[in-house]
Amino acid sequence: MANIALAIRTENLTKIYDVGWGRQHVGIDNLSLEVEQGKIFGLVGPNGSGKTTTLKLLLGLIFPTSGSGEVLGQPMGSAIAKARVGYLPEGPYFYEHLNAPELLRMYGSMFGLGGEVLEKRIRELLELVDMWERRDYRVANYSRGMRQRVGVAQALINDPDLLFFDEPTSGLDPIGAKDIREVVLELRKRGKTVFLCSHLLKEMEPLCDDIAILARGQLIIQGSVEKLLARDTANYRVEAMDLDDETLAALKERSTDLMWLDDAVRALFADRQSAFDAAAMIEDRGAHLLTVGPDRRTLEEVFIEAVGEESNDETDL
Repeated sequence: MANIALAIRTENLTKIYDVGWGRQHVGIDNLSLEVEQGKIFGLVGPNGSGKTTTLKLLLGLIFPTSGSGEVLGQPMGSAIAKARVGYLPEGPYFYEHLNAPELLRMYGSMFGLGGEVLEKRIRELLELVDMWERRDYRVANYSRGMRQRVGVAQALINDPDLLFFDEPTSGLDPIGAKDIREVVLELRKRGKTVFLCSHLLKEMEPLCDDIAILARGQLIIQGSVEKLLARDTANYRVEAMDLDDETLAALKERSTDLMWLDDAVRALFADRQSAFDAAAMIEDRGAHLLTVGPDRRTLEEVFIEAVGEESNDETDL
């Protein structure tokens, strides 16, 4: 990756906690990561895998036991890097008596912003997260989704180059989660680098360009989502519902494999043309075509293969 601009680079990053009584806990062990600028990067893993430790190290909130890392070309925790970074923690806390503009003015003042420049920035951000019409509501009256929206706005107040989001859609209803995903995608369009920390695999899969999976403090696998989800064989997939017996029989005859997924049928084909011909047949016969395209694994399948079935219920240090 010598010619690729990096937003984050770590080399053998290790953090060991002293938990008392002569005992130690390995938060992260020899972590080496490279995150390209302008990409959405996902760090996933079960509880206790080291996600939060990694995030705190990159933000300079804690210091490594050994190893090194750079954020935006600066040593982790440097004031220069922090000025170009935005952070949305999991379950952000805000002063309950403030409304959204007052909250953003407070954060803006910490970066030396003020006057018309700051007011223009506040309106732009609140419109981006769909909070402008509700700007006069007090934080005390916010729903979980509204807190997340304003949390995203405060993370962007200094127009950062790199955003760290910790479980940004956790606890949100489907509409709220969709809105946050759309904001993240818009940030990438604007050239921002977004570092997402989450255990919600279905949320991460359509968002991320690259993924790293942690387990028990160690990096298990990393790479582009496209490569990680690709199967060894280049099959094509057709999924449909409401097939009558005749259509189902025709689909089975054309496909290399057919399986039931609850109320839907998934058929696999050896080439693209066969898959699209089958999809056309399904639609012509009045059935409900769900999807057609390359057969990919899910991120959940990749995760289970990499980590195993076991789970860790410890707090994610």
